[in-house]
Amino acid sequence: MRRLPRLTSAFLSAFLLGALAAAAAAQSPVDSTATDTTRRYRNRLIAFPFVSYTPQTRWLFGAGGRYQFKWPTARADSGTRPSQLTAGGAYTTKGQWGVSIGTSLYLPRNRWWLAGGLGAGFFPATYYGVGPRTRVADGLLIEQHFLAADVRILRRLRSDFSAGVHYRGGSYTGVKWEDTTRIPPGLSGATGGQLSGAGVVGQVDNRNSTTTPTHGHYLLVDLLRYGSWIGSDFSYTSAAVDARMYLPVRHRKDVIALALYGQWNGAEVPIQAMAMLGGVTTQELMRGVYLGRFRDRHQLVAQADYRGHLKGRFGYVVYGSAGNVYGSGGSTLFDRLKFTYGAGMRFDINPSDPLNIRVDYTFTSFGSRGLSLGAGEAF
Repeated sequence: MRRLPRLTSAFLSAFLLGALAAAAAAQSPVDSTATDTTRRYRNRLIAFPFVSYTPQTRWLFGAGGRYQFKWPTARADSGTRPSQLTAGGAYTTKGQWGVSIGTSLYLPRNRWWLAGGLGAGFFPATYYGVGPRTRVADGLLIEQHFLAADVRILRRLRSDFSAGVHYRGGSYTGVKWEDTTRIPPGLSGATGGQLSGAGVVGQVDNRNSTTTPTHGHYLLVDLLRYGSWIGSDFSYTSAAVDARMYLPVRHRKDVIALALYGQWNGAEVPIQAMAMLGGVTTQELMRGVYLGRFRDRHQLVAQADYRGHLKGRFGYVVYGSAGNVYGSGGSTLFDRLKFTYGAGMRFDINPSDPLNIRVDYTFTSFGSRGLSLGAGEAF
């Protein structure tokens, strides 16, 4: 039986030491031209190396970082949200690799928002099958080269409401299966292909922060159409809804965070684009779950965090979630419904505009467990 990949203690140590050192070293001083009543935004840089080991990759070495800033002409404007640039890369002793870049860019007064990402690599993944009843023993190793892009451009139309366009594309080539005799016949995406879709997106957002919100609400509705008209080998429609609420408690020192995420795909969706527990969409779904352990056409996940303050920059979180993938073979949402729960620690590297480094450990109702690390909250 193949064990699910886990991060090693070396990964955790390198992440925390690198992130905290970079955070301490990269704080920009207050601009000397700012007045006492209007301070310019302090940009922040987080950078960290990491190391991990799994049977599929052997030793993996990498580095990642995030730069949090405001548009140059809006650094003294408290109403403009901070922007972010992210980048990362990794290489394994088996010759596998991956690189990614991303941005969340707010123009002055948040009139326009550009969110995008680009990734490429050659990495192994484990395919357990489609549906909510797959077993670990059914895991089948698959390798492929991939190139993926995702871009949203939204225009603010009212104080909290924005709308715009969305494009998502991917190229999957050089697909190699561990055992070709076990590939289900007619499996969409089994030999790779080109994925390309475009559509519309709308959102309502009055959160006080995009990375570490403590009050407000958020709603996003996304609709994409994939087809040959835009260069896709697969024709189907995809819809997603992301709803969140943040409730301050205990004299506004702590926060109860609630989230509901749903994704629905047409019948021709390839395995690479199916709904997956443990994935990062517009939020991180069921953190700590191995990505791809469960996949299907649809998914619905509810999550809840209690985010508490300890002392100074330190905090903690306890959390739980319930959800499932479903849609194939007559499966339903409540067919072996999945549950996760866990706890973690937080360190705020930017008190003037909170950005938490998080370390969480998750237990699940289906026997697996996992560590997750990141900058910013899961949702």
